[in-house]
Amino acid sequence: MSTHDAFSTLSVRRADGTREVHEYARFLGIRDGFLFLEDGVPTDRAGMGIKTAQTHMLPLADVVALDIETHADGDDNSETALALESAGLLNFDGSVYAG
Repeated sequence: MSTHDAFSTLSVRRADGTREVHEYARFLGIRDGFLFLEDGVPTDRAGMGIKTAQTHMLPLADVVALDIETHADGDDNSETALALESAGLLNFDGSVYAG
């Protein structure tokens, strides 16, 4: 299997405080109030021997943030958090500085 730069571990943070990790996915876009993600590894969801990529359609109102992760197992490794921290925009408690 070849890898493509568009696929990475994506972490979706929801408004209810939950976090959903897609270990090998890509961001497709936003349309009609929904955020679209696609899994990078096709699966045989129907059991018919036909592998297709799964598309996730998430209501944009439920999504607080979409992070690109360096590792799927922790928030501390989020590339988004690292970029905010290096820019001086991340508070000590992990919240984003809004000045």
